[in-house]
Amino acid sequence: MDIEVLGKAMWIHGIRGTVRGLNQWTQTTTQTTSGSAVHTGGGHYVINAPQVNTNTTRHQTFWVVAPSGREHQVSGNYPLRDGHEVSVVWGGLKGASASGHFICQNLTTGNGWKSTAGLPAGVNRSGMGRLTRQYVLLIILCSAIGFISGSIHYSSKLPGYASIAVILLIVVGFFHLLVLIQRNQQTALAIIERAIRDNPAFMQSLSA
Repeated sequence: MDIEVLGKAMWIHGIRGTVRGLNQWTQTTTQTTSGSAVHTGGGHYVINAPQVNTNTTRHQTFWVVAPSGREHQVSGNYPLRDGHEVSVVWGGLKGASASGHFICQNLTTGNGWKSTAGLPAGVNRSGMGRLTRQYVLLIILCSAIGFISGSIHYSSKLPGYASIAVILLIVVGFFHLLVLIQRNQQTALAIIERAIRDNPAFMQSLSA
């Protein structure tokens, strides 16, 4: 099915079937910092023991086998068992390969999950160029005002204020971009869900 998401042409596809070949494993990484001894005088030392940091990541893959025999492999840490019935929807930008899955539903338990990781970068960053240009223009304007003011009046405090404004614009702009990406992701998933819900033919095609 072809849809438009935030001005981007996308295709979406999916499968509905039974979970087979559920495979789970964990990956553990360990980082160790070296210890140290600091001489504090008088023959006394402060000993800092080495620190060990361990991080464990859980992985899971499974196959979804449709009644027609079509199958698709999925990666994702979802509470599933072999034999559960699930539906998975994935897609990407028109002319590009899939960037990952968006929706996974366990039809046996009634649970469902949405994944922003599967959204294409072009959708996530929609409007980012325009927002970036706006902040860049504001930063240039503040810098120009501070430079001109400092050239005319050496004792002016305006260049200092302009420098502070530039720093604030950089910080605010960074967080504004993060908010924009998050809003794009929420909007995109809502559009995809609505498109799927409003297209019964697409829902039927998942089992084919």
